[in-house]
Formats: sequence, structure tokens, C-alpha cells
Amino acid sequence: MNKRYVPPYVIFEVANVHAGNVNYLGRMIDAFSRVEYENKGIKFQIFSPDGIALPDFEWYPVYKELCFDRSVWKNMINENAKYGDAWVDIFDGYGAIVLQENIDHIVGIKLQASVLENHEIRSVLEQVEFGDRRLIINVSGLALDEVHAVYDYFSGIAENVILQIGYQSYPTKISNTGLQKIPVLHAAFPGVPLCMADHADANENFALEVPIYAAVLGCSYIEKHFCLDRKMAKYDGFSSLEPDQMRSLCASLKNASLASHGLFVSDDEKEYLRKSIQIPIARHAMNSGDLISKSDIIFRRTKQSGLSFREIQDIQNQKHLLAMSPAANASFHRENFRPANIAVIAACRMKSSRLQQKALLPIVGVPSVDRCLSQCLAIPAVHRVVLATSDLEADAVLRNHTLNGAVDFWQGEPDDVISRYLGACEHFNIDVVVRVTADCPLILPEIITYLLEQHFLSGADYTAARNAAVGTAGEIINVRALKKVRDYFGAAEYSEYMTWYFQNNPGHFKINLVQLPPSLVRDYRMTLDYQEDLKMFNRLYEKLNNEKSFYSADEVFAVLDGNPEISKINGHLTLKYKTDKDLIETLNRETRMEAV
Repeated sequence: MNKRYVPPYVIFEVANVHAGNVNYLGRMIDAFSRVEYENKGIKFQIFSPDGIALPDFEWYPVYKELCFDRSVWKNMINENAKYGDAWVDIFDGYGAIVLQENIDHIVGIKLQASVLENHEIRSVLEQVEFGDRRLIINVSGLALDEVHAVYDYFSGIAENVILQIGYQSYPTKISNTGLQKIPVLHAAFPGVPLCMADHADANENFALEVPIYAAVLGCSYIEKHFCLDRKMAKYDGFSSLEPDQMRSLCASLKNASLASHGLFVSDDEKEYLRKSIQIPIARHAMNSGDLISKSDIIFRRTKQSGLSFREIQDIQNQKHLLAMSPAANASFHRENFRPANIAVIAACRMKSSRLQQKALLPIVGVPSVDRCLSQCLAIPAVHRVVLATSDLEADAVLRNHTLNGAVDFWQGEPDDVISRYLGACEHFNIDVVVRVTADCPLILPEIITYLLEQHFLSGADYTAARNAAVGTAGEIINVRALKKVRDYFGAAEYSEYMTWYFQNNPGHFKINLVQLPPSLVRDYRMTLDYQEDLKMFNRLYEKLNNEKSFYSADEVFAVLDGNPEISKINGHLTLKYKTDKDLIETLNRETRMEAV
């Protein structure tokens, strides 16, 4: 049998059921030998009446009846060696002498809780060469600190100490069985084997059940009283199992061990799951450049192999998207994916009516647009940053603001921002756009990073923050979704307000509106549209370390949180697209796509 499945060691406790009859004791050894179980031993209780008690003790006459000569014990121990392990229960100096005389044929010693402090026994055991022999100490009735004390002593004289629970009481109440001690002792004595010695009524099913419970809870030794016929037993018959019961118990222990050990996931389990598992299947035909969300899949059993949903998410979390177009009812495979080309595209024009040429206005000596692009370059997951403006001559000056070539430059449609974006995407082979506007000098890399993670995790077409401070975030948009808007509307007249084309059409796009972590959330206004905004940014940057190329959310919020007078400079201003009712009505009307 595989070592992982070795069942508990079973000790057949003879006790005093022999009633002093040598022939009966021999028949018990024979019956023990006929129980087929690979991991077993038989235990004899050896004592003399005068060694265990004084004549005034009520059981003293019985002890005289039960006592065998040392030669009898020698014959029995030697006879038993033919069939299995021999254990001895030591109660006094007489038993210790028998132990020493037969030590070569004895594999283990048992000490009842009642003799643990017996210094006569202790002194003899200190002279025993235990070697690999085992020593069971019963700790019933002892508090945990007392158990530690006796364990510390006996582990000093024997290397293989086993702690045993279970005390003799006839009948033993089920509530006194003591199974609750097993996890406590495991925790207090890690790695120390435990033994269960119950004394339940052998006529009840519980007598065959409790050893199984103990084994499953982690007892690697089971001690059980044993007899030939309970009805004929003069002593110790109450909790003794007959041979057929012992066979039944041993079979159950084997089954319990097989059922509770082994690998966490077996090969058979894996094979069952492989054959029966429902795997993600494409609900509908998909396209190259798409991300997979829960709404894109169904789960079915199929002869097709394919990725699990967790594996799909793991791949997308690595910023991958579909490289090919799975058909409806097709499974997904690793080769279906490729790395996404992610880019920040910052839209910028020189035609500002409220704050003229705001893109070039200096914030502590650095043009506003340069501040924005420096922040964007600090976003770890993006592959490039593109400054996208119009092809009008008035905007050509922005070509000088690519931070020495670190930023790509694109000119396209003056008013149709979606077309301008798509021109840049096609030119630079972009798959996923981080859309920002250059009038936001302090785009925060941590927020964009978080939004990108949530975008790929959810398999969205469009992701935005619900609760970001104005001007600190952007929107994550799949290029496939931008193309869908263009294909539907042709020229997107209001694409300066690109958000509406997505958030107004949840039936056409997978929309993912994200709650940011509290550390990234504030209520500051951080966009550049009025003189007050410019004044606020200058005051803010004066407080920041102006030698850095970009600033983290922690750095920016630390200044604003600590200097509330700065945010008050522009805190009264509002966003037109949030307060202009006519504009909002127009956008709601003109950006909606017909229901699918």
C-alpha cells in the first residue's frame, strides 16, 4: 500500500479479559493472528497484586487472580512474536522486570495516567534502552500544562512518545469520549502521534464509530479492548470487541484512511473534471481586438478543449486581447490572444475661447501641455504617448511639444475627435486607447493604471472612473469600439464629448464604470479652463518638488490636503457638460445609437 495510505496502528488490548486463564490468553493470541490487518499489535497488562495495590484495596483479590508468573509472560510474548507486535502495559516494578526480560520481543510500552508520577516505574524506565521502541503515555485527566510536564519528562528517556486520550469508565458517556482534545493536542504538540483508547459500550454502534472519528481527526494509533466472547468474559468485557467486530473495525479504518489521505486533487478527480467541466464558449462571433467579458461567453460541456474563465482572465490581466475572431460556439485557446498595444492619446487644440492658447501657458515655467504629457509618460503599462491635434496650421506649433521625441505626434480631423483618434490608432497600430485631454496637466498614473487593470479584468469596451477628481483620470477605450462609433455615425459631430457616445449606449458597448480606491479619490478641480485654474496649478506646483518630471497621486494629494487654500482658488468653478442643460439634452439625443 502507498505510504500515504497506511491506516492507523491498531492495538488489541487484552486487559484482564483472560481472568487468569493461561489457555484463554493463548486463544486470544491465536484470534489476534487471524485478524488480517497490516498495522497492528497486541497489548498485555502485566502486574503483581502487591506491586499495584495494598491488600486493603477492594480489587486486590482480583489482582491476585489475574497475576501470571514471569515465565508465562515470557512464553506468551515469544509466542505472539510469530504473529505481530507485542506491547506491555506497565503498572509496577514487576511489570518493569518482565519488560526488561523480554525487551527484544516488545515494540512498545504503555503507561496509564494513574502511574505517570510513579517514581519506581520512572527509575526502571530510565534504565531501558528504548531505541526505536514506542512509549504511549495516557494523559486523561491532565490539564494541558500537566501534559506538557509529563511529555517533557518522558520524551527525555524515549524518542518515540505517543500521547493517548481516553479513560476507563463503564459505561463511558459519549459526551466524555474526548475527541475535542485531538485538535488541541495536535496544536500543542505538533508532529507528536496521538492514540485514541475509548471504552464505549461494545454492544452499541458507537463503539465501532468512535475509532473512525478519531482516525479522521488525526489519531495514528487506535487502542481497542479485545475478547473472544463478551458474554463469557468475567472481567473487562464491557468495551471489548469480539473478533468479527475487530475485523469490521480494521476494514473501516482502512477505508477511512483511504478516504481521508492522499493528494488534495487526485488524478481521478482531475480526469472526472476534465471530462465533465463546462468551459467558456463564445456566445456570439467575436473580432480581433476584442476583450472577453462575462457577457461574451456561455458555459457548456463540449468535446472541444479550451481555456477556463480564470485562465482567460489571467491572460487578459497580462494586457492581452483577441488576436483572431472566434466564431459563435467556439472555445478559447492561448493562441487566440496577443499582447495589446496600449497608448495614451492626448487630444489638444490651440482654439480655446475661455483661456486662449492654454496648452502653451506656463505652469511654473513649463507649458501646460508638457506637464500633461510628462504625467502620461509615467504610466507603466502604456507603450506610447501620442499628442493628437488637428491638421490646421494654427495647431502645427504643438509639434514642438513632444518632449524631445519621447511623445509621438499626430495631426488629423479638426473637429471629429474620434476620426482623429482612429487615424492615430491606425498609423501607430494601437489596440487600446487611454483617452486624455491636454488641458489636464496632472493626469495621475496610479489612476490610469488602476483603470487599465479593471478594463482588462472585466473585458470591457469602455472603462471610466465614477469618482475621480476632475482632470486626474482618463477613459480606456478599445479601438474596436471607436470604429463601431465611426461606422454607425459616420462623422461624429459631438466627439469632442466622446464620453457620451459610449455611456449613452450600454446596449452596444460593454461599459465598465469603476469605483476608485479611497486613496485615489478627492473632490478637487484639476482641469485648465479658466484663469483661476491656472493660478491654482501654479500654486500647487510651487509646493511640489519642481525638479521632478512627474508626480504621484500621493505627492499631489498630500499638498492639496495639507493646503486647502490652494483648492479653494478654483473650487467654485463647474464643468459645462455637467451644468449646461441644453448641451446635455443635445448630447443625449445626438449620441444615442438605436437599440440592438
